[in-house]
Amino acid sequence: MCVVLPPAYLLFNYPMETFRYKAFISYSHRDKDWGAWLQRSLERYRVPRRLVGTQGEFGAIPRRLTPVFRDREDLSSSSDLSAKVKECLANSEAMVVICSPASAQSLWVNEEVRYFQTLGREDRIFALIVDGDPQSEAPDGQCFPVTLTSDPDGNSREPLAADARKWADGKLLAKLKIISGILGIPLDALRRRDMQRRQRIWMVSAGCAMVIAIVMAALAVIAVTARTAAENRREHAEELVGYMVGDLKTKLDEVGRLDILEGMGGRVSEYLETLNPEELTDESLNQQAQVWRQLGEVGMEQGDLAGALSAFSTSRDILAELHRRNPERTDFVFELGNAEFWVGYVHLESGDFEKAEAAMNTYLEYANQLVEMEPGNAKWLMEKSYAHGNLAALIVKSGGSDTESALFHNKAAVDLNKKVLELDPDNTEYQSQLGIALAWLADTQLMACDLGNALISRQESVAIAQKQAEEFPGNSNYRSTYAYAMTGVANVAFQVGLAELALENYTRAKEILGQLSLLDPSDLNTRFTYLKRETYAAIVLSESGQLNEALARMEMVREPLTRVLETESYGNLKRYIDWVSYLLAHSDMNWRAGNRDVATALMSEAVDHLSRLVARENGSAPFAEELLIARFLYWQQRGVDLLDSPDFDGMESRFDKKDASCQLQANLVREAILKQEFEIAGELTSGLLSRGYYDPGFIRTCRQYDLCE
Repeated sequence: MCVVLPPAYLLFNYPMETFRYKAFISYSHRDKDWGAWLQRSLERYRVPRRLVGTQGEFGAIPRRLTPVFRDREDLSSSSDLSAKVKECLANSEAMVVICSPASAQSLWVNEEVRYFQTLGREDRIFALIVDGDPQSEAPDGQCFPVTLTSDPDGNSREPLAADARKWADGKLLAKLKIISGILGIPLDALRRRDMQRRQRIWMVSAGCAMVIAIVMAALAVIAVTARTAAENRREHAEELVGYMVGDLKTKLDEVGRLDILEGMGGRVSEYLETLNPEELTDESLNQQAQVWRQLGEVGMEQGDLAGALSAFSTSRDILAELHRRNPERTDFVFELGNAEFWVGYVHLESGDFEKAEAAMNTYLEYANQLVEMEPGNAKWLMEKSYAHGNLAALIVKSGGSDTESALFHNKAAVDLNKKVLELDPDNTEYQSQLGIALAWLADTQLMACDLGNALISRQESVAIAQKQAEEFPGNSNYRSTYAYAMTGVANVAFQVGLAELALENYTRAKEILGQLSLLDPSDLNTRFTYLKRETYAAIVLSESGQLNEALARMEMVREPLTRVLETESYGNLKRYIDWVSYLLAHSDMNWRAGNRDVATALMSEAVDHLSRLVARENGSAPFAEELLIARFLYWQQRGVDLLDSPDFDGMESRFDKKDASCQLQANLVREAILKQEFEIAGELTSGLLSRGYYDPGFIRTCRQYDLCE
């Protein structure tokens, strides 16, 4: 089937996503509590799944109503709206006016409504009554601002309003009325979906309360009965506890009420700790270990790393006892290995890489035991592959320079995965895992500046992803994986100087991601990755003699990139760093095109964001390579070393040139140039060229400074 993409501007300006804010809440500061409630209610509301993507009066219905603008600056010293408030009003899809006697008399609420009306969106103004009387003749009893009750010509009109007061609509119905207005869908459709969802939540919550009551009753009975009777009841209690943190956890998670389990972990833990392992059967002990693991997973999902580590460690200790009793049972070895993985994973998330490595190595030891016990078992071979892959990922994530060990583990993971597919060739999960393992191997090979093998690994990975995407065209996960795999091929191709191959793969990748982004406009991650591929393609074009086309594309993506970042309040560090990279590349293109003022402004913006990142990360630099690039471009444009600025004091690069990636070595060449260390720059350049590094941007630089022909 041929899918025709819409014009580029449609990919950036979704009907329901044209504006930065879903709604602007106008209110008197006397009603600030109502303002806070409304903002929280709108941003937390999840549109019923069956409505997402369908067409409302104003376009495709999104998954969430975020962000909502509420806090405006203090206007008490001015009779006019500030430029900031006007900007936010202009960038708001709708307006909600909190109506009360205080807002009716508020100059600023009236001015905000008046200005929003001038934008031509009068039909997108919604009123929420929280106090006062719409029919009151007394000035201090009126709730509607005068701008809502009369048009610009002075003709009276009666605004449609939701009434949050208890004796009227109440908060729930009023909220749904406002949401239905913003989305442009009938209230009845929203109420039916909302009621169905609430019924599910009530049923699950009621079931939860019943299960918790039964569990606690069982625990109480066990505590006071004789030992023989207690053993029988203990088994039932453990089943109930296991259900509470297992199947019930899944059900609560589906309706967004995992918080119901908060606080229950302690009660369950207290009970489990009263059990004597010597008195429990193997199966009962295994059940207990699974319960502890589930408690650990709940802790992870709630962000309680300390509690999760304690639960996972207890699960591991119980399984170690089981393994001691039954050294021949592979299922207990498997569970013990997984317990070690979870302990290592918590240490990794906590930043304790040494303990994480110890646990992951133990996980590998148990995987080796499984393979020794049953050499032809595909599942055990896959466990060993996972264990090697985890150790390689740990080295990379910890920022370690042991590239040789990372390569060893990634190669082992790939070889084992291929052996597994010989045993079970039609297993799609194992096929997907091989694609992932090959991608990790390619990234590690890039770390070692092994470009030839990295390209081979990436091409193998993309072949697997393409096959699965073509076999399952309706599977979004396979399609996005294919897009990421093509991006990987393009990245390596560009480094070896194959600009056409790079552009072809970037283009195909962004087409797929653009289609997926249109299917779910609320998915910020897919949209951002789509926009990034557009910038990658622009960079290739800029180095291929098509600078004007590249500049047009870079300018086109600026606003939608900004929208994503502002939606997240620049809280996503990786995306924030990507934004800095975009600004630097855009500045460099404009500088080369002779647009010096634009280039200088973009560079200033990039440096400003970098200085914020330095302050935010307390001197650590997960953006060190971006800082190297900024330093060189800043020096090229202004003749000054960026690190001479107080904002970047102590940020001198400390990279080890040995075994560094080709891209890092290329940036070290640029650093040597600005330091006038041309001998070092020449040595590094010769080494890069001998390894086949022909990145067009690097070749342009080395020719500019007579480092290569």
